[in-house]
Amino acid sequence: MATLAEVKELIVEDRKNTELIRGELDKLKGDAVDQASFKKLEDLVAKGFEDRKAKEDEYLAELKEAKEVAEEASLKAGRRGSGSGDAPDEDQIAHKNAFVDFMRSRGAEGLKDGLRDMEAKSLGLDVKALGSATGSGAGVAVPTLVAQEIQSKTNDDSVMAGLVKVVQVGTSDYKEIVDKGGLGFGWVGAGDARDGTGKPDIYEVEPAMGTVYAYPEAQEEQLDDVFFNVEDWLVNSARTSFANARDVAVIAGDGTKKPLGFLGTAPVAAADGSRTDKVFQFLASGDAGTIGEADKLIELIYLTKAQYRSNGRFLMNSLTTSKVRTMKDGDGRFLWADGLAAGQPATLLGYSVATAEAMPGIAANSTPIAFGDFQKAYTLVERHDLRVTRDDVTKPGFVKWHIRQRLGGAPTNDDAVKFLKVAA
Repeated sequence: MATLAEVKELIVEDRKNTELIRGELDKLKGDAVDQASFKKLEDLVAKGFEDRKAKEDEYLAELKEAKEVAEEASLKAGRRGSGSGDAPDEDQIAHKNAFVDFMRSRGAEGLKDGLRDMEAKSLGLDVKALGSATGSGAGVAVPTLVAQEIQSKTNDDSVMAGLVKVVQVGTSDYKEIVDKGGLGFGWVGAGDARDGTGKPDIYEVEPAMGTVYAYPEAQEEQLDDVFFNVEDWLVNSARTSFANARDVAVIAGDGTKKPLGFLGTAPVAAADGSRTDKVFQFLASGDAGTIGEADKLIELIYLTKAQYRSNGRFLMNSLTTSKVRTMKDGDGRFLWADGLAAGQPATLLGYSVATAEAMPGIAANSTPIAFGDFQKAYTLVERHDLRVTRDDVTKPGFVKWHIRQRLGGAPTNDDAVKFLKVAA
């Protein structure tokens, strides 16, 4: 096998031979021509050229082969769900078709082993090693071509999944380290002694995990109807259920068998640096049963530190939005400004507004409005695999599918978002 170093070595050797020829020619100047010497030099040059060319050809051929192998490996990796946009391969298509057959068929347990073989093949796994890939639990994996569509549509429909930081993991063992700062600083002159400053204030966040599931059902007669698209129906059912689950959990999850949400622990009035970790700060509206005047929203913005205001936005539900849209400042100007061009979002006091129906409404002691950098404030953790178990036993005449996914989440920076709390 030729290497680049060997090719370079031969080129250097060829140059040496050239110099040798020049030297020998100089010696022969003015002397009688020595045919034997010229023949020796010619053979030396020819051999050096042939050796170098052979190594170069061998090296270029091996380089081309290695490039083709790398491109094919990259293409296969993309087809296995890397999101590269490549067309699905034959194994993935076969897996998807077998999965749809499994979804439709009565007594489908007989199809499960074959489907699991398809599952392993489409993922590029050894079929004998499938048990370790799929886990010991019941059910089969949702094919990549279906699972990606469910995941994409779920994240499109989930408001909070588009606001917070989302991390996809292969296991439920995920942790984040949060640095609260507080090292302190000092000033000295040249040669002055340095006193110690504060130590790092670091804590570990381990998102609470749980299983979100959908349990849709269909009549057996519907599955017999060739016009019933079981794949689209599965996607739409899971999309709605999982999107709602994400928003509710990220906003208000209590951390028991589900993510710990922003409001999972009630916000308090204490300032930054004096609260318990993962507890947010609220600003009181000052008015019983209302969100107060315009100055309260301005105060909420500037209660948030400058580094979080640059990516800040408001969060509220639709009814609260309808109230805020009518608010005016002391000069009679509306706080709400519609976009000046098509596709440009409306703003509230210069910041965009996200609408999530899982946010609390305006009521005594509720926190209906939030403001800040939600990506810095919260991490949503999701297992990349969806699984489904077919059930045609528990309810005669119907087929049900248990679709599920592991999800977790927790606040990571409780300084990054503030809440407006309605007075009692």
